[in-house]
Amino acid sequence: MQVLAITVIVLTHGACSKSGFLSTQVGQQKENEFSSVTFNHFEGGVLFADVQTGLDILWNASFKGRNVYRENLGFFVKDGLLITPNNNNTSKSASLGALKTKVEDGRLYVNFAGTFTEVLGIIHTHPDSDSLPVPSPRNDYQYCNLGIHNYIMDRRNLFDAYKDRKGREVYKRLGPRNAYDKLPFCEVMRVSKFDKSNHEDD
Repeated sequence: MQVLAITVIVLTHGACSKSGFLSTQVGQQKENEFSSVTFNHFEGGVLFADVQTGLDILWNASFKGRNVYRENLGFFVKDGLLITPNNNNTSKSASLGALKTKVEDGRLYVNFAGTFTEVLGIIHTHPDSDSLPVPSPRNDYQYCNLGIHNYIMDRRNLFDAYKDRKGREVYKRLGPRNAYDKLPFCEVMRVSKFDKSNHEDD
């Protein structure tokens, strides 16, 4: 009998809370703790219902102490941010194939806990200070032909990489690395939670 372990970090605050680490499990981390080990290198995928917490972990797990460790990659899905296993990542690359994916009817899906869920966006880190200070041509535009945006976090910037209507690779700087409020997924989740609370008494 196969036992499937599912890791979901559920938080009680808003999807883009500015209060830092909010869950009990995440909040117990110390500044010098190795985040990638804390989450078992995201084996099987780790889903964060709180997007900001997930993004903080995505970045922090790119380092071991003060040293660059590995790039990390996550998929924005309807339930939050899904961080993928990083065992095959390097300090200069992150694997898009760490979890099984498929393209169906022009949409990208990722398999998490035995179920395929639609990918709304992709984000990965560039922790190495020697990396290009802009999205890498071709490599940072994966699945953009499907209308999916790739977001890149480096030490100073948060970039949005996508293809325009003519299929050209373009990007724009959204702000500093932690400008999470510029990500459309945070806004969508915030509205979703607001709508739910407005109808609780209906």
